[in-house]
Amino acid sequence: MVEAALLVPGICLLLVYAVFFTLYAHDYAVCAHAVMEAGVKGIYRDGTGDRNIEENIRADLERKLASRLLWMGGEEIEVQVNPLRVKIRVAGGGYFFPEEEIDVERTIYRIAPCETIRRSRWLRE
Repeated sequence: MVEAALLVPGICLLLVYAVFFTLYAHDYAVCAHAVMEAGVKGIYRDGTGDRNIEENIRADLERKLASRLLWMGGEEIEVQVNPLRVKIRVAGGGYFFPEEEIDVERTIYRIAPCETIRRSRWLRE
């Protein structure tokens, strides 16, 4: 009886931590993918200014993250566009453990966008 009284809560606690870790890992992967996708899509100049590019990337990220995140809430999106690069940062905490934060920051260079796409492993042979 004593062993079961100590063992069962420990197993339940491990299962709860496994679920929270899975939610954290899922949201981190979603944020990283959405940042790269929105950045590569928004990096090309289409005749608009840097301010419009920032707004388009931010709107695209907000739309993608709103429907895909499971754990993270109240995400902060920062986009900085200059003639050389686009720097995107998504950060936020979860509902259950607010002190644990996801912080994804990616820099995409405008000089060699093909190299950025190759490094992201989107194109496979």
